Amino acid sequence: MIPSPVFVKYDSALFDAIHRDVPTFLPQEDHKEAITWILSIAGAITLFHLVLLQILKVWQGSKETTHATWKASYQLTNLLVNLILGCVGIYYQLFKIKSDEAILDRIVGNEHMMLFSAGQVGYQLWALPIGIIFVGETKSMIIHHVAVICVGSVSALISSGFRYFTPYFYGVIEISSVPL
Repeated sequence: MIPSPVFVKYDSALFDAIHRDVPTFLPQEDHKEAITWILSIAGAITLFHLVLLQILKVWQGSKETTHATWKASYQLTNLLVNLILGCVGIYYQLFKIKSDEAILDRIVGNEHMMLFSAGQVGYQLWALPIGIIFVGETKSMIIHHVAVICVGSVSALISSGFRYFTPYFYGVIEISSVPL
């Protein structure tokens, strides 16, 4: 049989070692740091969005905040956050990722890259209520926000968080949202 480059051989010894030797959750200090980053990022995005909302109201010459104003400020905030995550992700992917890192370290290590997970979770925690209450997001986008919160929380809080890949999946990939 010819080995397939698509299907990686299952390494039962590695799988066993991860589940036997590595605790499920990161240490409590890492959880506090992750939660602090998540809330700080959500707060910063909220503050930026509210300032942008007021700027758009003044620019439109309106005293009331219309649905169109909420939507425009929401979209501009999304643009900026996606651009920042994308550019930082590209930088990390090109200059900070070590390609010779061992498989176990790609799965378990790289706690310093938790910031990408925290960024995504904080961003989604901001986007979810604004999208539901003020913008009228579709059900599929609401499901998307909830799914990213769940997946980002795994990377931020679980030992086997695959943080090695977060600059790409939580950063670089956001560039695709900028033209939207």
